[in-house]
Amino acid sequence: MASRLIRLLEYIPVFGTLLRSARRGGQAERFAFFFNIVALWLLTVAWYGYPVLIVTMLTMTGLYLFGLVYLTSEGLRARWRLRRS
Repeated sequence: MASRLIRLLEYIPVFGTLLRSARRGGQAERFAFFFNIVALWLLTVAWYGYPVLIVTMLTMTGLYLFGLVYLTSEGLRARWRLRRS
């Protein structure tokens, strides 16, 4: 599933080229990809200002909550698997 999503993201014109080189390249390309993503984020913060920070933090809060629920619901999923089989 993850490789399918990454292959799909590679079709985005500029981002896909960066992602493809990070996947297939060495350590320097991975560092350059990370640096470019951070630089793009900082550029949007400089351009749009405070709302970008708010949207970023709200997104991170949602991802954190999703991860927390996913990690703590393992017991429920295990019981459901036992009942199903």
